[in-house]
Amino acid sequence: MTLISLSLLALSLWIIIRVLVIIYRLAWHPLARFPGPKFAAATSAYEFYFDAIKGGQYTFEIGHMHKKYGPIVRISPNELHINEPGFIEDLYPGPGKPRDKYAYATGQFGIPDVSSLVPTPYDLPSVFGAVSHDLHRMRRGALSPFFSKAAVTKLEPVIYSAVDKLTSRIEEVVASAGFVDLTMAFSCMTTDIVTQYAFAESSRFLDNPNFTPNFHEAILAGTRMGSWARHFPILFPVLRSIPIDILSRMSPETGVFLRWQESMKRKVFEIWQEQSSLPVIDKNITQSGSTIFHELFHADIPDSEKHPGRMWQEGQIVIGAGTETTAWTLTATTFFILDNPNILSKLRKELTATMPNGYEKPSRRELEALPYLIIIQEGLRLSFGVATRLQRINLKAPMIFRHKQTNDTIEEKVWEIPTGTPVGMTAALVHLNPELFPDPHEFRPERWLDQDGQLHRGLDKYILSFSRGSRQCIGINLAYSELYMGIGILIRRLGDRMQLFETDRTDVDMVEDCFVPVPRRESNGVRVRLSAQ
Repeated sequence: MTLISLSLLALSLWIIIRVLVIIYRLAWHPLARFPGPKFAAATSAYEFYFDAIKGGQYTFEIGHMHKKYGPIVRISPNELHINEPGFIEDLYPGPGKPRDKYAYATGQFGIPDVSSLVPTPYDLPSVFGAVSHDLHRMRRGALSPFFSKAAVTKLEPVIYSAVDKLTSRIEEVVASAGFVDLTMAFSCMTTDIVTQYAFAESSRFLDNPNFTPNFHEAILAGTRMGSWARHFPILFPVLRSIPIDILSRMSPETGVFLRWQESMKRKVFEIWQEQSSLPVIDKNITQSGSTIFHELFHADIPDSEKHPGRMWQEGQIVIGAGTETTAWTLTATTFFILDNPNILSKLRKELTATMPNGYEKPSRRELEALPYLIIIQEGLRLSFGVATRLQRINLKAPMIFRHKQTNDTIEEKVWEIPTGTPVGMTAALVHLNPELFPDPHEFRPERWLDQDGQLHRGLDKYILSFSRGSRQCIGINLAYSELYMGIGILIRRLGDRMQLFETDRTDVDMVEDCFVPVPRRESNGVRVRLSAQ
């Protein structure tokens, strides 16, 4: 048999196998009875087209699917998506109901596998990437003390120091350049805070001219590559095999991202070497708890968990997750405040009563008690936090989804979701649900207040910016402290002088899901200038 004949035979066999797989997925797969487009059920190429080829568009396509097919949709051969707020607590329960992550989804972050309690092809060695419930619980337990509300309260002087520098640097940059890009300014601030916390050494990005360079572009480049890495897990290993200097010439954004990863490795390796060189008698008393990584090196976890090959990946997640999501919420919230003079006036009146001279430093608890500063929740609602769907898997039993259908009579449709099925929900779809939030695209802080103007927290359970349940974002306390102090101080000190400059709603509306929300690519950021004092 000739080489050509063998090639044709192999091709024919491959085509036959693919056709049989598609027939199985459409006719006999456990999810075959669930509604959704047949193309999406047949092949992951449907998702790949919208996310990788069109660029972060699958979240929007999922929204279109729900409008056509209802609250539960099969969005890929093996995955379901639900758009029903009442299902949040079932999908994201507390510790008593274990939920695993979807390995396919966590594979997008370019973090190679090392040892894990339950090894899988994509099981990322960080608390965020841990697929199994038990592995996540162990890793989260080691980090939780560092991110508790009490621990973050002790960090308030660091946060205020960064906010002080932010306000002064905004004035300096505007004085020299005429305007400032808040997108970059907030990215620098959140990075300075989290690097100080994680490494006991600030990145000092707030000192940079015009707030550049920073990690913003590096993180965004990495998340954009994630759309490809989910479908081609070999992508990041291949990229790492190419010298960074060469790769940077081929793709500057990719080079920036991989250089950033290398910087994480170096910092964590230095701490590991320092700890490894200490005499045994000193290891539990020297610098314990001075950084997140000192805390982890002294935690009661297996030695394999303390290897620098794992720790740097924890560092990447801490820095990546602790900067851009919070920075974007700060940016979008500030835009909405400045774009609504009446809202700005109400907020400044409240803040002035609490900070008469503008330089008092109330605690987060004091700021949270201010009714109109609930504006933070409205900012989270419209900035989404994480843009993409977050899947969970119940390996113990089927999940039950109930949906009341209103026709001539009220009927309840019950769906039994097979055990082991990845099921996702998306913050953007919940946050823009008009039944929960009338006129959902409108920035309206009053929706969080009762008739007497006091805080009404009934809608809090529908905010998925930090996810929910036992896998809720571990940095939620730090993020809220940055949001309350950042918005509170900035608006009190500069709110009466800040004016939007060549900026409109299109500069904050999400048009691309890169795990984090991304506005139109032509955007120049949220830019402001200052009027004279």
